[in-house]
Amino acid sequence: MYAAVAFETTTLGTLGVLGKEVLNFGKGTWRRFFRWLAMLSMLLSTAYALSFPTLMAAMTGYITTYEPYVEDYEHNLIEWSKIKEVVYVVHDSTRLVDYDRSPLVVTSDDEVLMKAVDAYISQFKDDGVQYHADDGPGIGNFFVANETSEFDASGDGQSVKLPAPSLNITEYDSNFLQNHSPGEEPYDVELPSSEVRADRFAFAFERAGNTLYNSTYLREKGSCKPSEEYQWGFSYIFLFMVSIFNFIWTCIMVGMWLDTRRASRMYKSGRRPGLIRSIMDYSAAVREELGVEAESLEEDELRKRVRESGGALVVPKTELRVRRADNSELQESKGSWKKSLTSGSSF
Repeated sequence: MYAAVAFETTTLGTLGVLGKEVLNFGKGTWRRFFRWLAMLSMLLSTAYALSFPTLMAAMTGYITTYEPYVEDYEHNLIEWSKIKEVVYVVHDSTRLVDYDRSPLVVTSDDEVLMKAVDAYISQFKDDGVQYHADDGPGIGNFFVANETSEFDASGDGQSVKLPAPSLNITEYDSNFLQNHSPGEEPYDVELPSSEVRADRFAFAFERAGNTLYNSTYLREKGSCKPSEEYQWGFSYIFLFMVSIFNFIWTCIMVGMWLDTRRASRMYKSGRRPGLIRSIMDYSAAVREELGVEAESLEEDELRKRVRESGGALVVPKTELRVRRADNSELQESKGSWKKSLTSGSSF
């Protein structure tokens, strides 16, 4: 264990050694419990230190964002946010001076033109107005009126006088996008039938355009596509988890440092083993354990002999340095694999 903690701090082998120490419960005393808690803290700290580079590398990744799009009649992808709800359609807009295309599509975000059509329709709310019953869908539930009329497209009071009949205008419902998300049926709103939707709702991709789309078309042609933007590869929940892990690791490090200052005789005496001091103490203990032949043994043979020697490294109560201690009595009986797993480690 000493070699793993002093020289191989962040390796998988160190995790194995610390894991065996955690499983080595021993007698149920407070001192034994705090030793077990220290081993568990070191195990968790080492595991987090090993995984930290991977976590940081993973957090630097980015992924493409996806946005809802709708394909228009010319196979161009239009962002869902650019879809506009149609309120009115003026089928014979060529009768107006400022418009040379029919039909004129009035969307909900074109307030000036929408108010102009509202004002135009209000001219025909009189019961004395005469209507033709065979000229198209008409104004809302009305038919085309056989009357002269005025249309103020800009709202500046400069109206265009139109001879009879009135403009042929169809009115649509403008609440579809408020109640429906792209690509999914709502659970709190009852959808009308497809036939009713085709008559009640209409959409466009530009102001004052002349192309209509119905709700069925939007549902069939709508899809999510990769956008030109990227987002962080992990969610804020992952960042929150890493922050918690950092806090726990910091608490473990501070706790072990405070415990060392409070209880360690070596620390209080000023003898704090660093790398070179640990090498000297460890090599002296290995020579004492294996004798002079340790100089001629290979790495694998050294590890095997040290592991089977039954010795351990401790700080005797009367000294301030790491020394070998005989631990063979505890390891004489090999027993089952479970016992070998919970017997702790040697050097």
